[in-house]
Amino acid sequence: MKRSTWIVLVVFLALLGVLLYLNLKGPATSDDLETTPTATVEYLLPKSASTPTSIDIESKTGEQVSISRNEAGDWVLKQPIETEADQGSVEAAVTQLTSLRIVSRPEVAPSDAGLTQPSYTMTVKLADGMAKSVRIGDPTPTESGYYTSVDDSDEVLILSKTGLDALLMLVTSPPYANTPTPAP
Repeated sequence: MKRSTWIVLVVFLALLGVLLYLNLKGPATSDDLETTPTATVEYLLPKSASTPTSIDIESKTGEQVSISRNEAGDWVLKQPIETEADQGSVEAAVTQLTSLRIVSRPEVAPSDAGLTQPSYTMTVKLADGMAKSVRIGDPTPTESGYYTSVDDSDEVLILSKTGLDALLMLVTSPPYANTPTPAP
């Protein structure tokens, strides 16, 4: 036989041996597998919290937006002027609020995070009577989040920048209801 035939035969027998070994060993059991721990996802408002009934956001420059539900359950603007609110825009903001993720809990002093004089203060009231006050300070160095603190706590949290930016836009662009254009 030629040398190349012997090489092919040896490779074939080696593969056959590996195949037989794996078949005799049997399927992997849960004891054989390593588990990888997954990070728990934390939200600003716990999933068990009731639905928001009002959102107040005030900037350190004095701009303010205040939105709340009326007796009929519709969203209305209280600040900057009292009027109807665009229901879809406010519901989108509420959804954004309830899905605000806590990115991390850094070891940072509140004064170093811009929380002594926060850029924004957001107060959320829930249907069960609970209220949360969130101080929003400086953006993180990576610009991926904002330093925040909840209620009167000195614990600094980092909340997602994209989620908070969508809420903070309510201050400069309040969700006014679209009014029909008058006929000429």
